[in-house]
Amino acid sequence: MNYKIGVDIVEIRRIQLDDDFICRILTDEEQQHYAQLKSLKRQKEYLAGRFAGKEAIYKALNDPEYLSYGILNDEDGRPYVIGHPEIQISLSHDGPMAIAFVLVENK
Repeated sequence: MNYKIGVDIVEIRRIQLDDDFICRILTDEEQQHYAQLKSLKRQKEYLAGRFAGKEAIYKALNDPEYLSYGILNDEDGRPYVIGHPEIQISLSHDGPMAIAFVLVENK
């Protein structure tokens, strides 16, 4: 097996909650989840995590369509990339930072 990795870190305070940025970063499914978040703090964490995740996907795959990848959570809260079981992703945030790690299995 051959693997590709990508990692990205985002400073949460730099995330702007404007509609253009949100629509550019989040897929429709992600926007539905985002709209249910109650606090601005949680919205920024969510957006920063998804942005870091997509940047990590880009770094692993060098795919110019990286913003079209959707990242949701399963029933246990684990993130996954919609329609891409070959991509494993981990998202985390703590204090001022959000981080994402991606592992892609090449067959």
